[in-house]
Parts: sequence; structure tokens; C-alpha cells
Amino acid sequence: MKVIFLGHCSYYTIANFSEALRKNIKDIEITVVNPVKPGGNNITEDELKVFDRVIDFPLKRNIRLNKQNKSESLSEILKNKFKRRILIKNTLLFRFNSVINQIKSNAEEIEYTRILSKLLKDYDIYHYHYLDPEFLLTLKYFSKDKKVLMTFWGSDLFQISGTDNYKKQIKALNRADLITVNAIEIKETMLSKFGRNLESKVRYADFGLNNSKLDMIDQRNKNEAESCFRKTYSIPEDKIIIAVGYSGSSKQRHIEILNTLEKLKPEIKEKIFAVLPLTYGLQYEKGNYLQKVKDVCKSVGFGSLVLDKFMSPDELTDFIISSKIKLNLRETDAMNAAMLESLYAGSIVINGAWLPYGKLRRIGVYSREITDLEELIPLVTYLTENLEEEIKKTDTNPELIRKNFLYDNVISDWEKIYDELMNKILTEQ
Repeated sequence: MKVIFLGHCSYYTIANFSEALRKNIKDIEITVVNPVKPGGNNITEDELKVFDRVIDFPLKRNIRLNKQNKSESLSEILKNKFKRRILIKNTLLFRFNSVINQIKSNAEEIEYTRILSKLLKDYDIYHYHYLDPEFLLTLKYFSKDKKVLMTFWGSDLFQISGTDNYKKQIKALNRADLITVNAIEIKETMLSKFGRNLESKVRYADFGLNNSKLDMIDQRNKNEAESCFRKTYSIPEDKIIIAVGYSGSSKQRHIEILNTLEKLKPEIKEKIFAVLPLTYGLQYEKGNYLQKVKDVCKSVGFGSLVLDKFMSPDELTDFIISSKIKLNLRETDAMNAAMLESLYAGSIVINGAWLPYGKLRRIGVYSREITDLEELIPLVTYLTENLEEEIKKTDTNPELIRKNFLYDNVISDWEKIYDELMNKILTEQ
């Protein structure tokens, strides 16, 4: 079984997924296209060993053209009624730069098609991750008899807008053989948005948690972890650490949350210390978002800290363990790993009730929910005054998280999906 991952191949998610697939599915070969690390850091050769092959698609603008390419392009333009009309019009109007650019652009597309068609021709399953229209353009570079699997990640469903984008997504979803979602709320949103005719293609499957990450949390002495983290960042022993979000994206609503916490009573603000992990995701922000967050931190009447430098796995584990309260109130999400790890570590997680987390409630995970940021004020007040009692209510969370989200326990859903697609291939041969 030869599988290729296309789309937004965010390294840690895709790497853990690939590792789990290769461990559980016999004779699977996995190729990944243009993997990227959150934060833009380089991926080492050792880290890439979780894949059988790595491909970097060329950029069109880097394609070198020769006279033969341009001659081929002109010939193709003259055979195409629409393109020929544009060429003739620009020629008659003496727009020679436009004529040259049309021939060059068309030549680049011809050569790009040739390169990508060659790179994409030998796979059984084409698995698209994160269905941004930009990532779906490669569908035209391989034949229509190939099996296509499409996986929604969350923001690609909730935050992409515009008629043109919807048309491209609908076209791609109609081309797909199967579509995966990780929650019934995601499924219903997708069907409402793109059409209930897609229901027969939908399958449930979720990206799992890495066993080694949970083991690190288990093996670390919690008192030592917290002491080490507090000492490293000079956080007083008597302060309750509140983690705000998990990335540098403004969609985590850091500034709004800080301004809301500022409304707490002085005696409550004296008890808390907010830590904001902005170690990746800032590259997508405009207007110096990092500095804006830091400025708000300076203005609020409680302790705060912005983490904007890379943290080692050990340091990140200590941070997760030390955070007694975790605020997961981003605009949209589809069950992020950072939130699940906090639940596993015993944090009191406060989720936005608007997020599609019905599964957590159904399996009995203990967490808190708010429908509006203003609800943080009474809830954080209560939690700071009843912390130990609340923490005891999270005792069963680790077992529930392992059972329902560990890759060892959820990978079978993906195995069934890949088997279904392979059976379709065999049936059609």
C-alpha cells in the first residue's frame, strides 16, 4: 500500500500519524509532501525517518524555461480557443509584454504539470490533510481513477470563507472517495455547508496522542516538575499557574483573555500567574502581535509570562504539569493535542462551549466549559478558592484520555479506512 500525504503537512501531527500507521499496517509505504514544522524550524534527517520518502514540490517561479518550452507553450495556446483569443487581442493592441508573459506563464504551467504528474503517478491512496483550497490544486496532477482521502482538521472547515473557496472545496469533496472527521459536530457542519449528498463518504477517525509524550508526563515527578518550572521562570511558589492557549495564533484570544482576567477582584489576581506559550504560530500574525501581547501583560494587575522561545520536550512537560488551570478558548478547534495532554496531566481545563467537544462529555472526561469570556470571572474566582477539590475531580481523566485518544487505541479506525480504499482498488482492477 503506497500512501502519499498532501496538503498542510504539519510535522508533529503528521509524523506521529505516520509512525502509528507504519507500526500497525503491514507493507505500508508513506510519502509526505512539503512537511513543515510549527514555527518554521528545520526538520532534521532523523526526524524525517518516520516517512519512507519526502518530496518537496518545486515552485513555479523557480522553473527554468528554454526555447523548446516556450515554443511548446505557444503551440498549446494557439490550439486553445480561449487562450488564442487573448493572445491575438494583446498582439493587435501591441501589448507585447502581455504576450510574452502569457507564453511564459503557460510554459511554466506545462512544465509544472509535467513535473508534478511524474512525482504523483505511483501511489494507491492520496491523503489530503487540511482542506484549504490552495492545497487542493494538486488534484489535477494525477488521474481520476486514483483513490483520494480527505481529512478536515478544523480551521479548514470553520474559518475558510467566500463563494470561490467553497466552490473549490465542494469540487474536491465530490472528487474524494472518503472524507474523515473526528466528531459528529464536524460532520454535521460539513454536511450542512457542502451538501448531505456527501454523507455516504464520511468516516470517523481522529489523530491520536503519542504514547511517549504521555509516558513523559507519567514518569516525571510532579513536584519536581513544578519546582523546576517555577525556578526557571521565577514564578512564586504561592501563585496558581494558568496556561492561556497553546500557540502564538491570535485565534487563541490571548489579549481578550488577559483583559477579562484583569476584571477579577484584586485578592484573586494576587493568587494567579498567567503563562502564555507563544512558541509557534507567530509567523502567520501581522502587526507585531507578540509585542502587543507583551504590552498587555505589562499592564495587567497579576503576574504573567510570555514564552516565545523553543522549549525542549522536558521543559514543555514541566510546563504542562505545572499549569493547574488551562484556558482553551480559541475561536475554532477540532480537539487539539495540547488540550488533551493538559487533561491527562491533571489540569483543570476550561474549554469554550462552542468547540466541538461533545465526545469529552460523552466519555466522562471532567473539564469546565464557558459560553462567553465574561464567565471566566466567576469561574476562575471559584477555582482559585477550591483548587484542591477541583483537581481531585480530574483523577479519572488520564485513564479516559489513554483509552479514547492514544494512537494504540484509535489507529484501528484509520486501518479500516485505508483497507476500504484498497478494497475499492482491488474491486476495480
